[in-house]
Amino acid sequence: MEKTKFYEGKKIYLRPYQPEDDQMVYFGKNNTQVRETLFLFAPMTMDQVQAEMKQWSQTKEFTLFTICRNEDDMPVGQTAFVRIDFVSRAAVFYLAIYKPEYWSNGYGGEATRLMVDYGFNILNLNRLHLHVCAENEHAVAAYKRAGYTIEGTLRQAMYHHNRYIDFHVMSMLREEFYAKK
Repeated sequence: MEKTKFYEGKKIYLRPYQPEDDQMVYFGKNNTQVRETLFLFAPMTMDQVQAEMKQWSQTKEFTLFTICRNEDDMPVGQTAFVRIDFVSRAAVFYLAIYKPEYWSNGYGGEATRLMVDYGFNILNLNRLHLHVCAENEHAVAAYKRAGYTIEGTLRQAMYHHNRYIDFHVMSMLREEFYAKK
C-alpha cells in the first residue's frame, strides 16, 4: 500500500491520523519521559486515547497529523493546530514526539516548520501561538529557529514536581513569516 504524504520535508512527512497510530499515542502519553515534557499527570487507557484521537480528527477546530520518517515511514509523533479560529484566523500549535529515541534528530523542528508553512500558505491563518515550559530551552530555541517569538510569560502556570513552573507564550504572525522569506 502506498503511503500518503500530505506535506513532505527532507527528513519527515506529515500524513493524516490513522487508527493504527493509537498505539504510538498510548505509549507516548503513558511513557515517563514523554509525559514529563507534555506535563501530563494522569494515565490514559487505550479507550481514552482512541476517544481523544477520534475527537481531534473529526472536528474542524483541529488539524491533526502524524509525523513519519521519510527513510522508513516510521511514525514518531503528532502535530496539530488546535482551537482553530477561522474568523480571527488564529490557531494553537501542538507537537509531540512520542518516541524518545527519536528526540534531538530534527524531526520536531522540521515538523514545526512544515506546520508554519501549512498554516500560513494553505490555511491562510494570520497568527500561530503555543505555550512552552520556560525551562525547556531546547524547545524554546527550536521554536525561535522556526520564527516564533516570546510574547509573554505565564508566571507559575503549572504545578510540577512540588513547584510552580513558568510557561512562555510564543507566537508568529503572517507578516513576520513573509518578511523572513
